[in-house]
Amino acid sequence: MIAGILLSILFFSQAVPLETVVATMNNRAITYSEILQEGELLNIENNFPPETPLSPEMKQTILELIFFRIITFEEAREHEITVDEKLVRQKTETYRKNINMKAFIEKYELTDFEFKTIIKMRLITDKMTEQFLEQKFPKGKSISDEEKRKAVEDWKKNLLKRQKLMIYPIP
Repeated sequence: MIAGILLSILFFSQAVPLETVVATMNNRAITYSEILQEGELLNIENNFPPETPLSPEMKQTILELIFFRIITFEEAREHEITVDEKLVRQKTETYRKNINMKAFIEKYELTDFEFKTIIKMRLITDKMTEQFLEQKFPKGKSISDEEKRKAVEDWKKNLLKRQKLMIYPIP
């Protein structure tokens, strides 16, 4: 049911103001512009033009990814799990070298702190996912990428179930 609501919400989003709240999770608003921003950054990361249109299905996937990153970031903070600041700086510098990144940062008026936080959330999510997989599967056991993907998807669903989630229809 949530997927259907998300699809219908995101389908009508073309005429929606960018700051329209499309969902809340644990009283944190998620706006349509966050979905567009994340979509552009994913396009850049995957060597697509940033302005490549996002399908309704991709917008739903992005919204779920935003939920997951928020959850893992909060869990990491709660368990005092962090990533090395040197790694954050290196990754930030790598991102900035992308030919599309300057325009992306200017378009979304990101401060250095905001951009660094975006990168840090990605790194923390990656670290939390790695730790989850290390706990889930014993060392030395051969695990396929499909098994890992399935385990992570199940983990995401379980984390999401514990959240206070509201999805708002967009006129």
